[in-house]
This record gives sequence, structure tokens and C-alpha cells, in this order.
Amino acid sequence: MTTPPTRRGIAVEQAVVHGLLAALGLGAFVMALDYGLFLEESRVGPGLVPAVVGGLIALIAGWELVTTLRGHRTPHDRGLAEVVAATAVDAPSGGASSERATPGGVPAGGSGSMSPDGGPVQMPGPGPGPGPGPDDVDIFGRTPEERSRQLWTVSAALVVAALLVPLLGLLGSLLVLSVFISAVVEKRGWLPSLVVSFLAVAAVYGVFVGFLGVPLPTGLIGIGG
Repeated sequence: MTTPPTRRGIAVEQAVVHGLLAALGLGAFVMALDYGLFLEESRVGPGLVPAVVGGLIALIAGWELVTTLRGHRTPHDRGLAEVVAATAVDAPSGGASSERATPGGVPAGGSGSMSPDGGPVQMPGPGPGPGPGPDDVDIFGRTPEERSRQLWTVSAALVVAALLVPLLGLLGSLLVLSVFISAVVEKRGWLPSLVVSFLAVAAVYGVFVGFLGVPLPTGLIGIGG
């Protein structure tokens, strides 16, 4: 008799991230409409590209949010712990002797354990117990607690960055936010974090101010614009 597949619970961290992305995309789309999508003689307006990008982000994130709320987790590479465990189980432990099975059904050279009655010992699989199971560790080796902590840290950093816009301007706030996430949250090196953040802010300035002619909030310090 086949056991029906167990439906997994809602991934709260995924739902929060998808909801934030959908809200940000929708907000960018609405703000872009104020700049105008097209100018005279069917020329592209400064709000067309932000509207398209914001709309796509809102649609994709909204779809992922609905899927997550229905109880489906996003499939992922089962994590480093499970990959290592699967490799250890599948790989022979050495030579031709590993292929010979003992009366208990365990390969002679294998790593399996025998019970007192001669049968193989059933090793506990992933599930509830002390510590995270293989399914709970992502490809970066982060546990659910670490992922949740990083999520709330980034969410708080977004709020702080928004509050800094009147002081530092939009570009200055984006620079601080990018350096914080890269160096503090993701624990990258400070020099690569600064270089990548400066390049990202320069790209934003070039696209919106240089190419599209969209003025950005400069703040009291007057960065960008």
C-alpha cells in the first residue's frame, strides 16, 4: 500500500520575502507611472523601463507568494548535508570486499551496523530531533534559524535605509544598504563589498539619471540627483 505524499507546511520565510518583493515591485510600477511611459512622437518616457521592471517583479513575486501560501515550498538542491549523506551511502567503502553481503544483508566492507540478532540496524532518517535535518540546510549550509535571522536583519536594514533617504539621498542609502548586506549579513570581505556596492550604485545612477533622465532624491547631503 502506497503512502500518500505528505503535504509540507507553508514556508514562512519564503512567503515574507515574496510578499516584500511583490510590494516593492508594485510600488515601483505605480511610481513609474507618474514619470510618464511615453513622450511626444511615441518616444520612450523615463517611466517605461521602471514600470516594466516593477510590473514583472510584482507579477512573479505575487505568483510565488500564492504558490507558497498554498503550502508548496520552492524546490532546492537538498543541501550540503544531504548531498554528503547520499554520497556516503552510495559510495563503496573500499575494494571488491565492499560488494560482499553478510548474512544480515549489510556489505562486508560497508559502514552499516549489525543488531544483536544479526539484522541490520535501521539508521534514523531526517526528521524531528535535536538539530536541523538535511532538508532544512540549504546549499550554503544555513539552518532555518540562520535563514530566518538573516531575513529579519535584511528587512530591518531596508527600513533603516528608507529612513536614511532624506539624509543621504537614494543613492547614498542604497550604497549603505548594499555594503551592510554584503559585508555584515553575507559575511563577504569589506573590500569586495565596497567595490561591488559602488559599481551597483554607479549603474543605477547611469541608468536612471544619465540615460532616462529621472531625478533621484538627493537628501540633505546632495548625493546623486
